[in-house]
Amino acid sequence: MPEKSFSKEERLRKRREFDRVFQGGKVFKGAIFNAYALGNSLGHPRIGIVVGRKFGGAVQRNRIKRLLREAYRLNKNLIGAGLDIVLLPRPGHEANFKLLEKEFKNLIERIKRRDSRQ
Repeated sequence: MPEKSFSKEERLRKRREFDRVFQGGKVFKGAIFNAYALGNSLGHPRIGIVVGRKFGGAVQRNRIKRLLREAYRLNKNLIGAGLDIVLLPRPGHEANFKLLEKEFKNLIERIKRRDSRQ
């Protein structure tokens, strides 16, 4: 059974880690959120979530972050090793968990296809 936790080692926590992904990573645009992806040498995936004030109040921003973390936690086995991903939800979308999870899976597949071509 795959590991379903979400440990500190799986998170991007420092500004320089986010900046490295934004500057060197590839962007994958989706309807509900965009994903920036960049390889790492750690042997496991890491995720960061950035939600700006344009998205809404604190309640909406925290809710979308919780939903995206859960989508990652349940589907991190699809990502593979050595990838940093930053997710940026797009304002104006009131998405439920099923839609977010579906888009997350689609973006992961697109990222993997792009990685396999390089």
